[in-house]
Amino acid sequence: MTIAQLRSTIFLQQNFGYTPETAKEFGDLLLPGAKVYGIAQPGVPMLGVNPTMPQYGLSWRLFKKQDDGCEYNIAFQPGKIDIVLTKETPYGDETELKFCKQSAEWFRQILAKRDKLFVQRIAYAPLYAIKINGDTDASSLWNGLLKKTVIDGIQAQDINLQFLLKRIVTFGGEEIQMNLLYQIFDGTQTKAKDDQVIVDSVFLIQLDLNSVPEKILSLDSDGVDAFYNEILSLKNNLIDNVCA
Repeated sequence: MTIAQLRSTIFLQQNFGYTPETAKEFGDLLLPGAKVYGIAQPGVPMLGVNPTMPQYGLSWRLFKKQDDGCEYNIAFQPGKIDIVLTKETPYGDETELKFCKQSAEWFRQILAKRDKLFVQRIAYAPLYAIKINGDTDASSLWNGLLKKTVIDGIQAQDINLQFLLKRIVTFGGEEIQMNLLYQIFDGTQTKAKDDQVIVDSVFLIQLDLNSVPEKILSLDSDGVDAFYNEILSLKNNLIDNVCA
C-alpha cells in the first residue's frame, strides 16, 4: 500500500477571500515562492474568466512543488482552510508524521495572524492506494470486505463501499465527537514517469476523520497541535481494521 494524498482541514468563523495583500501575507508566511491560483466553484459559471486566476474575495490557493517532489496546495475557501500533500510514498514511512507536524505548524501560524480566531471543526483525510497487478488481485481484497463480489463467475467491478463510525476521542484532554468515514473503491492512478503517462488500476482507501458539524469546537493552537499529534494513532487502528 502506498500513500497517494494527504489532507488536513480546519473550519473557521472567518473567511480569507483573495486579495493580493492576503495572498502575499500567507504566501510569505507559509510557502515562500508559491504560485497563487484561483479555485473554480462547482455550479458557479464564470464566463470569460480564467478559472485558474484568483478573483477578489473568492477562494484561492497556494501551490508549490518542492525539491523533494512534495506538491503542496493550501486552499483558502469559505469558512475553511485545506492543506493537501500529493506525493506517492510507501505506507508506514514518516510522510504522514511529517505532514501532520507541518499542518499543525502552518495552522498555528495562520491562527496567530488574526485576533480571537478559533477552530470550529477539524479533520484529517488520507488517501491510500494498492496497485492491482499479477501479485495483487482486486477480488481477493474485496472478498475480505464483502460477502459476495463474484456472481455466476462474473467478478463485480467499480465497487464503491462507504460506511461511517462515530466515536468520542480525547485529544490533549479535550473530548471531541468524531466522524470516522471509510470510503473504499476501485479506481485508477495516473502519474508521469520519464515523459510517459502511466495509468495503474488501484484499490483505494480514503479515510475522513472529522469532528462532527453538530458540535462547534473552539480550539486554539494548542488544541490543533494535540489533534495532529494524536490523530495518526487513531488512523492506524482504523486501517488495521480493514487491512489486517
